[in-house]
Amino acid sequence: MKAGSLFLWAMLGVSSAASAQSADVTIPDAIAFGASVDSMTERLAGLCSEAELRTIDPPVLPDVQNIQQQIDCQGFDYMGEPRLAEFVFRDDALQMVWILVDADDQERIVAAMREAYGEDGLTTSDVVAFREHRTAWRFEPPEVLFFSEELRPAMERFLTAPTE
Repeated sequence: MKAGSLFLWAMLGVSSAASAQSADVTIPDAIAFGASVDSMTERLAGLCSEAELRTIDPPVLPDVQNIQQQIDCQGFDYMGEPRLAEFVFRDDALQMVWILVDADDQERIVAAMREAYGEDGLTTSDVVAFREHRTAWRFEPPEVLFFSEELRPAMERFLTAPTE
């Protein structure tokens, strides 16, 4: 899939209003871990006001054999607001999604996560992690993370890193 084709549906005026405003903090339905770039492009049609596919070189994900790519989706609805969501692929399989939020969202989103997941989460200086749910709040920059089961071993190390 070429980056230009990602822009095609955005240029045709597909509205991001297709995603209903909600306060659901759990993993959005659009996310399908393991899905290909082409499949996720189709799933995101109408959910991004603008989208760009780019290659991350050098890769930062562990165990990349061929290529790391990322779809930057502007206007993705999360917790009732349009956000930048970064869909990160390792070798054409979706592995993680970062949703950028505002620092002043922290109290509301972390409280919603604790309620949804029924636990306080593991708190370090970097994150509040809900490891069984493969999600976390990151303090700096303020982001919500969702990751695949396949990426769990690497993310466990990141999420439980000792505070400095």
